[in-house]
Amino acid sequence: MSARVLVLLTTSAAALALTGCGSDVHLAAAAPTPGGHPVVDAPAAQPEPDSPEAGPAKPKAKPKAKPKPASAAKDGTDLGACLDASCEVEVGDGQEIPLDGRYGADSIGVRIRGSQVTFTVRNKGSKTSATHMLTGSSTTGMTSVFNHVRLNSRQGPNGRVILQVSHD
Repeated sequence: MSARVLVLLTTSAAALALTGCGSDVHLAAAAPTPGGHPVVDAPAAQPEPDSPEAGPAKPKAKPKAKPKPASAAKDGTDLGACLDASCEVEVGDGQEIPLDGRYGADSIGVRIRGSQVTFTVRNKGSKTSATHMLTGSSTTGMTSVFNHVRLNSRQGPNGRVILQVSHD
């Protein structure tokens, strides 16, 4: 084999090893160069983290969502807790609270406009409404009674409407 071919093969092998092309397996023996010095079998160079050869970047940690402030209501925002007509929940505009019809109502609709809260109680095709005025963080609030279902509303410390439902 000519010296020219030998230099070309060893230079190509060294270039592949240094650029990381091919496998990570190191050559078994270093081929001699024309000057008689062996080529050192160096590990493949790693690309800079910001270079395109580095591959896809590791995903960054997602920012943690701010925890929701705890509700002042005993049952939080779980409207299903009212099915037995015994609950205390935080309510919002447009929500419909389901009730078991045996307590004298099928559902309670909530409509909030500023400091006015209108509750619409539905029962077997009929409905009736009551509007409560919220004034500050009161512990008692206003009360309405429909078919033995008692609605007591108040404003919670976070400004949200707290509704307590009970039955006689």
